[in-house]
Amino acid sequence: MLPDFEIWLDNHFSPILAKWLTDELGIVVKSSYILKLYNLTDIEIYNKAKQEGNIILLSKDTDLEEIISIKGSPPKLIAIKIGNCSNKKMFDILKTETSKALELINVYKKDIIEITKQHL
Repeated sequence: MLPDFEIWLDNHFSPILAKWLTDELGIVVKSSYILKLYNLTDIEIYNKAKQEGNIILLSKDTDLEEIISIKGSPPKLIAIKIGNCSNKKMFDILKTETSKALELINVYKKDIIEITKQHL
């Protein structure tokens, strides 16, 4: 996978998902609360991640997808488009689909990967 990358979860995800995904995927996953991103605008988050370098944003926010499409990467983006569900259900989805998304980012050099209901 991408050991030199970190994944940053946006405000739409419970911080517990960061711990679960770190343990499951063996890659550093941080919540927006730990990173103190929760009061920042999307462009501020993008700029902070770009400055940091090897960041993959995991987000439900469509604005980040638009920003990265226009301004480029880094950061990379895993865009979640599956709606609301429990933390457990989200973890189960992310456990499987994030590994696949990381492979697409690493092998095929994709900047934006979408996880949709079709992937389930």
